[in-house]
Amino acid sequence: MKIVGIILSAIAYIFGVLFIWAAFGDPFVPSNLFIGILMIGIGSVIMIIVTRKSKAEKASANVTYNIDLGGETKVNKLVCEKCGGPLNKDDITLVAGAPTVTCPYCGVVYQISEEPKW
Repeated sequence: MKIVGIILSAIAYIFGVLFIWAAFGDPFVPSNLFIGILMIGIGSVIMIIVTRKSKAEKASANVTYNIDLGGETKVNKLVCEKCGGPLNKDDITLVAGAPTVTCPYCGVVYQISEEPKW
């Protein structure tokens, strides 16, 4: 549907330019000028409608962060490195592609890093 809209818009632009060009012929024809401007306007409206992203497309930009745990894993309780307060999954966010923890008690922010297993 997007490609069809772009093609229709291009056709409207071409005919608009042709009508404007024809308006300035030997006898000036104001109706051709009006039709040319109208065609360029219609082409612009079609282009705007076709290329505009909907709210659903903008909102669907979700990021999924998968962690591949190799070998044996042991789950530890997450605590703040500074104050020792308990942390939960809501305190972990993704900032610039790196998992980051924000302590709700003392406000310290630090990046989570995986230690080598060897």
